[in-house]
Amino acid sequence: MPDTTIDTLLVKAQGRICALRLTDVIETLRPLEIQPMASAPRFVRGAAVVRGRATPVVSLARLFGGADETGARWVSLRAGVALEVDEVVGLHGFAPGDLAAAAPLLGDALREHAEALAVLDGQLVAVIRAARLLPDREVNR
Repeated sequence: MPDTTIDTLLVKAQGRICALRLTDVIETLRPLEIQPMASAPRFVRGAAVVRGRATPVVSLARLFGGADETGARWVSLRAGVALEVDEVVGLHGFAPGDLAAAAPLLGDALREHAEALAVLDGQLVAVIRAARLLPDREVNR
């Protein structure tokens, strides 16, 4: 029987644990210098040069309505985004049956940016839809 575990990188922002599919992750890194972008959504802190490429920096805390505190780590994603987080927790494999669709009543940000929800050690985990971190209008500029 093939292994159907969904391998993820667990990250934390303002007490909230989120999971990123490992297939979406390039690397974790320390924060770099950010240039603000005036017309960007609140959760986009600006842009930085990551490995020679202009990369939007998305704050996971701000994405879910949290405070404007600066995160301690970034996760570079294949979607061309650096995700700012407070902590990289580690790796975890979820069985497909552990994941449930995000319910419509959980709020716009969670529903738009989470592809699924899971429970880990009694705590809710949002599995982030990395390709949808930036709105289409921001990506297509």
